[in-house]
Amino acid sequence: MTRRLLLVPICVLLSGCAASDATTRADQAQLDVMMSQPFVSEAVKEPARRVAFRKSDDLPATRGTVTVVLAERPAAAPAGEARRWAAEGMRKLRDGGWTVYATVCLPPRESGDPDPPAEGAWDAWSFAAHAYKVVDGVSYFAVAQGLGQLSGDVEMTIEMRAPSSHEPVTDLFPDRPPPLPAGTSCVETGDLPAEKVTDGPPVVMGESAGQPSGNVR
Repeated sequence: MTRRLLLVPICVLLSGCAASDATTRADQAQLDVMMSQPFVSEAVKEPARRVAFRKSDDLPATRGTVTVVLAERPAAAPAGEARRWAAEGMRKLRDGGWTVYATVCLPPRESGDPDPPAEGAWDAWSFAAHAYKVVDGVSYFAVAQGLGQLSGDVEMTIEMRAPSSHEPVTDLFPDRPPPLPAGTSCVETGDLPAEKVTDGPPVVMGESAGQPSGNVR
């Protein structure tokens, strides 16, 4: 299984992880909110989690993250199965009160391609949905992603992120991107993509408070 497009390795300690005492009770509370989402209990392995922290006043804060693996299995038709699981992730987010506002669908970048596309997972189809949720004035971000390996394996994850308590604002989605109508996105309908297909604004919450640039908050 290759690495997910939008994810990086994070701590997998059961209690979460903190780099220093720059983690606050608010950061832990926000991690608890993410861990309380209904689909977390459906994980096929222990969720990876990281409580937000800041190493020093000279460095941007690192945001809290929870990654939940909801499917990890072989499939006869990995592209279609990855897409089906991504659509299931969208449904779980919507049912949990999240606003799904964007999707990104990408064909694989094949290892032997002499001129591969700039975006996409190596040797895997990728179907992703972006969502946000506001709880007690704090905005949370989620990506539900289905990956279908050309080798035949399928994985679906939902990664959630929360701002650090050291950031000047806790609501990073004040513009409230509107929800995508159910059943209309590239994840849910149409042919498999021959190139990148997107629906909704390409806005994401970065893993670090120091990342804001363009569509990264």
